[in-house]
Amino acid sequence: MQRARVTTATAVVLAALAVSTAGCGGSPAARVLPAVHSLPAVHAPGSDRRPAVTAAAAKEGEVYIQVLRRYLSTPAENSFPQAFKTVYVLNQAYPDAADPMGRHTRGAPIAPQTQRQMTAALAGMAHVIFIADRGSVIEAGGGCGQVRNGGILITLGPQVGHGQELQVGINGFVACLGATWLTYVLQDQPGVGWRVTGTTNSMAIA
Repeated sequence: MQRARVTTATAVVLAALAVSTAGCGGSPAARVLPAVHSLPAVHAPGSDRRPAVTAAAAKEGEVYIQVLRRYLSTPAENSFPQAFKTVYVLNQAYPDAADPMGRHTRGAPIAPQTQRQMTAALAGMAHVIFIADRGSVIEAGGGCGQVRNGGILITLGPQVGHGQELQVGINGFVACLGATWLTYVLQDQPGVGWRVTGTTNSMAIA
């Protein structure tokens, strides 16, 4: 009888040890599973495409920044001696931006990334606000429409050209008797980047 009780006690102790070992992660399989589930997700296809898109948008933004910087700081071209603190820019680029008779019926969207780049770069010069509808910032006053808040409304053209030279049309509108239309020429200068080098074609002033 004494021997039977010892055998039974030993079996209970061994069973308890087995349960304790399993609960503490003693099983090799139990240690492998967390490592497998903790592996980071792989997004290779998306990351492969993003740098090219970002570079194209950055170039577009750089060109437009130079166009606006030149236009807003040159009274002979914007036809106003004062600096504009509020600058509204249409969020689409129109092929006939530099044409006084242009109707702006079809434009190409300016990418949100490009808009943010332009707004940040020009913050020290003016408060740039992109809009979808020119009518939203035009107020009637004395029978002559004018831009609210003493601002200017800019219409940009697409960036036309290739290689190291581009042309960009622009229209700046302040009132029915305060507007200009012209086309800038830009060159990608080594070690400097894109810079406005002059104008081309005709220039109109109202």
